[in-house]
Amino acid sequence: MQTKLTTALFTTVQNILTAFALLAPLAANAQGPSCSSVFTGSDAPPIRLQIDGSFRKAPGGTFMAFRSNAPHYWNWLRENNVPIMSARGIVTGDPHILNFGDVQLKEGGAKFGLIDIDDAGVNAPLAGDLLRYYIGNQISPYKVASKDLFKAYVEGLTGKKMNKPRYLEKARDKADRDFKTLQENRISKLISDNTFAPDSGLTALENFPADVRTLYEQSLEVFKTEMTGYKILDVGYRTKESGGSQYLPRFNFLVEKGKERHIWEFKLETTPAISLFVRQPDAQSRFNYVVNVYRPSEPLGPYRFVQAGEHTFLLRERIFKSTDLDPALIASDKDVKDGKEMSLFIANRMGLAHGSQSSATTLLFYLEQPGAFESLNALANQYINTLKKLNND
Repeated sequence: MQTKLTTALFTTVQNILTAFALLAPLAANAQGPSCSSVFTGSDAPPIRLQIDGSFRKAPGGTFMAFRSNAPHYWNWLRENNVPIMSARGIVTGDPHILNFGDVQLKEGGAKFGLIDIDDAGVNAPLAGDLLRYYIGNQISPYKVASKDLFKAYVEGLTGKKMNKPRYLEKARDKADRDFKTLQENRISKLISDNTFAPDSGLTALENFPADVRTLYEQSLEVFKTEMTGYKILDVGYRTKESGGSQYLPRFNFLVEKGKERHIWEFKLETTPAISLFVRQPDAQSRFNYVVNVYRPSEPLGPYRFVQAGEHTFLLRERIFKSTDLDPALIASDKDVKDGKEMSLFIANRMGLAHGSQSSATTLLFYLEQPGAFESLNALANQYINTLKKLNND
């Protein structure tokens, strides 16, 4: 719906958009909260339980650097705030193609939603969430025409839902037909008899570094309470050396109930990236707000925050993924085509989620004005150039 503006109002909007496009110099190394660590004794880099928004170099190119630096992005945006960021709501915090997918449901079937809520939060700029997704797409192998991405999002913001891409339909059909077998096969590849297999990617309990073992022992009673009714067969832990959860330990338990086996993961949480833009409530309150907007209410398996002393863990079951469009695994032109179609679909779904919130009308007002797309694109390019420079790409 196009808004009719008086001459005075139109002039005001043009001035706002000019401010949006012509930003102050970047403050790439601006400091936020002080950094602390729970780990001091292992050879691995320290685990940052609080974040300061500083840039972390990442191997693998600009897209991987982007994925590893959600805190840097939100700190940068706070230092470069613009009027369009006044439309606040519940945001994903770190939207990119690997952070969305089908969530299997308790009663069967699946619903598309947010995978990780680590950096999500409340009272945050919806336009900042859009901008981060927009940037991630433009530096990925799945880059689509920027105007098409913008259009897909705005259509979602106004309530227009895009049809599911063929890739998603086929993946969901396969999962609906064969999910039990697919899940059993996934687990069988990770275990050997009653233990995790050597090639599962997990470190066995007897080989835990001292600092990781201390955290494990401090949290174990809480973990056991969460697994009441299940027999614990084995435990291991893993970390990732890239992405937004670098080096944060994930404790995996092989559990059994009746004839069924499951792998439950307790992933250590750190301060959410969005907190560098705006202060966030306690972990459980934030969780409740975010899942209400971005995830189905009855997922298969546990998905919740667990508090163990001063530490928060995300408990979830490791479940077969019906979609996997990791840019690092592209093997054909068809993969790229699928990724581009899914990128537009995700933009539309983000628009729908943002559009369900009360501040959507304010955001739509900004985005429908002449020059809004050009301003968004200029802001995106400014951050992309900074990202490449800092990562030496």
